[in-house]
Amino acid sequence: MKLKKAIAILLSAALIVVGLAFGMINAYATTYTLDDSDFGNEIVASTNGYDDKVVYIFTPTTSGWYTLYGLSSNPFASEAFLFRKTEDSEGKKYMTQLAYSNDNPNYQNYPGASSRQFCLTYHLVAGEHYYYYAGWNNEERSGSYTIKVKFICETYDTAELVSVTPSCDAELTWYTDGSWETDKAGEAYYLYNISRIIQNMSLTLTFDDGTTITSQAGDTDVGGYPITYTHDQQNVHWYNAENESYTSNTLNITVLGKSVSYEVVINQSALLSIKGKITDDYSGDAVSGAKLVISNNTVATTKSDGTFSFNYSPGNYTVTVEGDGIVSRDFTLKVDAVKVDRNDHTGTPVAVVSGDYVGDDIINGRDFAYIKNNLTGSELTAAKSKFSKYTGFEKSDYAALSL
Repeated sequence: MKLKKAIAILLSAALIVVGLAFGMINAYATTYTLDDSDFGNEIVASTNGYDDKVVYIFTPTTSGWYTLYGLSSNPFASEAFLFRKTEDSEGKKYMTQLAYSNDNPNYQNYPGASSRQFCLTYHLVAGEHYYYYAGWNNEERSGSYTIKVKFICETYDTAELVSVTPSCDAELTWYTDGSWETDKAGEAYYLYNISRIIQNMSLTLTFDDGTTITSQAGDTDVGGYPITYTHDQQNVHWYNAENESYTSNTLNITVLGKSVSYEVVINQSALLSIKGKITDDYSGDAVSGAKLVISNNTVATTKSDGTFSFNYSPGNYTVTVEGDGIVSRDFTLKVDAVKVDRNDHTGTPVAVVSGDYVGDDIINGRDFAYIKNNLTGSELTAAKSKFSKYTGFEKSDYAALSL
């Protein structure tokens, strides 16, 4: 498909899942199914207030650039959205927003269009189902409103896309670019943030007529054709290539309906192994399920014996320990690059105060009420004793404890 100057202002092609169920379509007053015979014709419908939208469903038989624009005489500004049905790895279906357009200067290209009406141009792929939602753009207005639109094909694609070639010099760092999550089996895995890869990636499109288009690093489209990125880290966890659990770190890139797989490199070399343990200040028992957070990223979760381990680069860091029932606390962690044996802290556990049953980072009457209403027997007795010792305890009080 030869590049045609896009007359639309394309919004970000990163998919914005809005969670609109398919039943949403039926919630609006009017639904039209468009086909090629509708090109150039005025289509008139009525809406009922700001929240009401007219839905136009279109499945192109030929890929190309298509435009829907407003021609309403009503003085209130209008707007339009473009959606496509998508399905995630679990089979859940969503309406995914592809574009939004309002007060687009492209209205000047069309007779009768007004500066207060929308003009939405987007590249559509043959065989895909698309959904335009059009209506008012003023939530303070109510009552009936006529929406008049025209739908046209700007140009059909005349050449086929042969290949999509990604190029990226960026790598991710083991256990630092992302956060710890839990998969379907209840196991912890590290979910890597792909934004660093996307920001440094360029794509080259090659067509069957020999023409090519290349994007700049970080572009969200190639010559106006939107780029989408997907991965399935929940089911196929990512590791560095030397790890025994490694299978693949696949990032899927799609342009114009053609997808290519890119292998993300995860660098382990600059990281050091950190070990430690979290215990309860009152009982000395191990604390399981506590999260260790550095710079808003969860880097580890304690096991049933209270121990944790993760890999990190050398330096001094503030680590926050948080979790169910814990009054969160901070401690300073030094990752020593010279004497690496000093990075094993299991012999000097980090103690935390538990008993914060309502999760507000202070032990007070609300926690005592929870204890009385929910605990019995020896568990109740132990909780009351702990409450007596730590009544009023909050995060700043750790400084006064000998931990």
